[in-house]
Amino acid sequence: MKVLSTEIVSLLNKKNEAAFEVVFNVYYPRLVAFAKQYVPENDAFNHVQDAFVTLLDKSLSFINENQLQSYLYTSVKNNCLMFLRHEQVKKKYSDQKIAGTSQKALNIEALDRLDTSSLTFTEIEQIINDTMSGLPPKCREVFVLSRFEGKRNVEIAGLLDISEKSVEAHITKALKVFRIALKDYLTLLVYLF
Repeated sequence: MKVLSTEIVSLLNKKNEAAFEVVFNVYYPRLVAFAKQYVPENDAFNHVQDAFVTLLDKSLSFINENQLQSYLYTSVKNNCLMFLRHEQVKKKYSDQKIAGTSQKALNIEALDRLDTSSLTFTEIEQIINDTMSGLPPKCREVFVLSRFEGKRNVEIAGLLDISEKSVEAHITKALKVFRIALKDYLTLLVYLF
């Protein structure tokens, strides 16, 4: 699901500070949450900041948000991998045996297998669009108001003249449909929304 306008991406390509700030505000929390699943919290903040510094320093040009998103997630993924591999080497030559070593190995493997390519984000967007169009009209309307417009259940109930229980039922149904449709991408989706 696109969050940024084409204009924002175009302005970012021209090194516009306001566009960079918008991109930072949208993606920083998502990327930190993503990185924190693999590295300690302080390191997660550092790896995400490094990705944004690199974005500023390099002369990059993005065609669309999917490409930008792919770049950011791949950059953070690679920063985390380098950190974890460095930690693994340090531990290997240390006399101490730390219980978290096996977790670090699992995190390295999980990050290695994670596909953050632009194609993946395009596939996800297509699945989301197809799934949205397959939802019953009322269910789709409730879901859009809740997840994309940020309205609370009580507001939605008032707008659509239905009970809050109906709103909850529609959201639960939509989430179940999305969970099934996007089962192969759940690890990455948690951090996109």
